[in-house]
Order: sequence, then structure tokens, then C-alpha cells
Amino acid sequence: MKILFLGNSHTFVHYVPARVAALLRAYGEDPHTVMLTHPGMGLDWHLEQSQTYYNLLYGGYDAVLLQHRAHPFPGRESLLTAGERLAALTPEHTRLYLYMTWSEKTDPAGQAAMTEAYEALAARTGATLCPVGRLWWPLAAAHPEADFYAADGQHTSVLGASLAGAVIGRTLLGLPLDPEACYADAQTLARLPLDPRMPDLRMQDGALHFGPETEA
Repeated sequence: MKILFLGNSHTFVHYVPARVAALLRAYGEDPHTVMLTHPGMGLDWHLEQSQTYYNLLYGGYDAVLLQHRAHPFPGRESLLTAGERLAALTPEHTRLYLYMTWSEKTDPAGQAAMTEAYEALAARTGATLCPVGRLWWPLAAAHPEADFYAADGQHTSVLGASLAGAVIGRTLLGLPLDPEACYADAQTLARLPLDPRMPDLRMQDGALHFGPETEA
């Protein structure tokens, strides 16, 4: 299964595609993942990049996942406009998926607008929804001992990225999105080792820092 991820830091922080691939391998798939991301940028930005067009039109992907700006969420029309344009570029043989993100830790009420917008885009394009944000808040309430957020209250912790990977992976496989099954998978994926040379979001000197691991 060849999969393209289009998004921003909510895709590349703690490498959600690697966690999706790990889950797919656990179910006997042979995934190949490609990630096109840029910090703070949305799907409208991706529409201005030549690599977006090349990968969609000539990449031969089985699936493409779209993830828009989240913090702040630019609103329904922003997502619909860019999402529909990208859907029109996606070949018929490539299945379209929408990676629904989560609202800020201090703004749980903001999830409703984000959820509705992604659901509207799915309805308009026939895309399959990966409802990470919709499961995020109930699972956070059910597991107060777990923190899905990094220290900034916007990005994910390793467990939060693993939850995203679990929901996306189970959606790609057509498995039920039972919240507790997703949480169990997230706990497993949180133990996934990544190459320490990979830049990632880390705590360093008491502050969040994006970069490779450094020796103490």
C-alpha cells in the first residue's frame, strides 16, 4: 500500500506516517509512506507547490491523506475550498482520506467547528474520514492519566501522535474505530523506536525544541 501524507507539523511531529506504517505492518500490509509537510501550512499552501501536483498525478498512490491547518483552525470554507481542489487532482484509483485534527487543549469547544468542516468535506468529495479529533476528547476524558498534548497544548505528545496513527491506520484497514481499541493501539505505537537522527519535537532545557536528539 503506497500512501501520501499532505499536511504540516501535526503530521510530522513524532512522525504519524511512521506510526501508521507500523500498524499496517502489524496487520500484514507492506506500506510505503511518503510525507509532504511544512510547519504551519495548510492545504492551500500545498496547492502552490509543484511536488504536490507531481505526487498526486504521477505518484501512483493507493491512498492520499489531507491535513489542513489546525491552530488556529482557519474555518470551514478554507478547508472546503482547498480540499475540493485537491480532491479534483486525485486520480480515480487513489482513495482520498481526511485526517481530522484536534482543537487546542485550552479550547475543547473548538472541536465542533473542526469536526463539522471535515465531515462536510468528506460528504462533498466522497473521501473517507479519519476522525482523530472526534475520538481525541472522549479518550482524553476516559484516560485522565494520559496526555495527548505536547507542552504547548497544540502539538501532540508521542502518545497523541500514536493515537492519530492508530485511528488513521485502522481507517485505512477498514477496522472498527472503537475508542478503546484505538487507545490500546496508540499505547503500542508509542513504543515505536525512531532513528534518533530524525528531527522531532523534544523538551530541551525546559522548553520545546524541534531538532535531532543531542547528547546531554
